[in-house]
Amino acid sequence: MTYTQDLQATIEAIGREYPRIAAWFRTFSGADWERPTFCPGWSAAKAAGHLAFGAEFFAEAITNGLKGYVGLPYGAGSREEFMQIRDAKAEEIGRLSGAALVDRFESNMAAVLGLFQSLRPEDYERPAWHRRSVFPIRRFIFSRLNELLLHEWDIRNRPEAPLDPPSVAVAGANLRQHFQLFYEMDPVAGLAGTFGFALTDTGHRWAMRVSDKKAEDLGLGQHRADVTFSATAGDMVLLSSGRGSLDQRQREGRFRAEGDAAKAGAIMPKLFFPL
Repeated sequence: MTYTQDLQATIEAIGREYPRIAAWFRTFSGADWERPTFCPGWSAAKAAGHLAFGAEFFAEAITNGLKGYVGLPYGAGSREEFMQIRDAKAEEIGRLSGAALVDRFESNMAAVLGLFQSLRPEDYERPAWHRRSVFPIRRFIFSRLNELLLHEWDIRNRPEAPLDPPSVAVAGANLRQHFQLFYEMDPVAGLAGTFGFALTDTGHRWAMRVSDKKAEDLGLGQHRADVTFSATAGDMVLLSSGRGSLDQRQREGRFRAEGDAAKAGAIMPKLFFPL
C-alpha cells in the first residue's frame, strides 16, 4: 500500500498550518500565555513549548532513522531517561518570552518541514524510534500535522467546539494510516473482522481487516464491514486522540458505530484513546 500522495498533501498542509498558528501565537498577551488549556496542568506556553520541541525531536528521530539508527535519541539510556530529557527541553522552551517562544516554534517547524520535503517516497517506510514504538517515518509526518491542529484546539480550550482548521480534511484522511499502525501496538487477542470508517463531511471512506493481531489497510472506498465507524473528520481526529467521550459523542449523534456491537466494543479502546 502506498501513501505517497497523502503524505505529500500532508507536508503541504504543514507548510500552511504552522505559519498560521505562529501568526496567532504572536497576538498573545502575557496573560494569554498563562491561560489553562484542555491538557490538565498545561498553560498555553507549555503546550506551545511541547509543540516546538516535538518538531525538534521528530527531526532527530527521522535523521537517525535515515542513517539506520533506531535506538534512543539524545544519548538517553532508557525510555524513562528520554522522557525526562523531553520534558525538560519542552519546559525550557515554554519558559521563553512570548516572542522568543514563537521564534523557536517557527525555526523548529521550518527545519522539520524542510526535512519532510527532502524525503524520497522510499524513505517513508524506513523505521524511526518513537517513545511508543518504532514506526515508519511516514507516521512522523502525519502525526506532526495532527499535533499542530490538536494542540491549537487544546490551547483554545473550548471542549465542545469542533476541530475545523483549514487542513482538518487532510488530517482525517490520514487516520487510515494512524488506526492501522496504532492498533498493531496493542492488538486484541483473538479479534478478527473488517472495520470500516466514514468521514461524513468529506466523503472519505476506507476499511482495515484485523486478524491474528495484525491490521491490513484494505484501501479507499466502501467495503463490506463487520462494523463501520462514522463521524466528521474533525470529530474522528479528536476522538482518535482521546479528546472527548465516545459515549457522549454517540448520544449526540456525532459518532456512530454500526454493526457487530461486540467487535466494536473490543476494538474501540485500541483506536480511540488519549495521546
